[in-house]
Amino acid sequence: MEQELWLNLPVKDLEKSRAFFTSLGFEPTRDAPRMIGFEIGKVPVMMVEEAQLQLYTQHKVSDTTKGSEFLISVSAPNRAYVDEITNKIKDAGGSVYSEPQEIQGWMYGMAMVDLDGHRWNIIYMDWDKMPNE
Repeated sequence: MEQELWLNLPVKDLEKSRAFFTSLGFEPTRDAPRMIGFEIGKVPVMMVEEAQLQLYTQHKVSDTTKGSEFLISVSAPNRAYVDEITNKIKDAGGSVYSEPQEIQGWMYGMAMVDLDGHRWNIIYMDWDKMPNE
């Protein structure tokens, strides 16, 4: 049986989320009532209005100003991409909480908070430099 995994993220304003993620270079792939889909890192990500997501989950949406449920990680093709998207994030109103930097000698990445408080990191991994432990 073939299955697909996708993420459903609550958002306060669909049009602001559309503008934010589109400005980062991600194209909307699906529009549906009260949601917008993007493919990010080969994973479908649905931005769903908070009230609609609460109906689906039958559960309150978490307050992202008080905690995180998970970190969304997206691979980068190279270091330049990490630098470029960092600037795009800032220009689009996102908040970078970790500037681009070397990580453990084989990764280069940054981390940001989107308009709805979801935490993301963009990481370039140089597998040839990964230490053998």
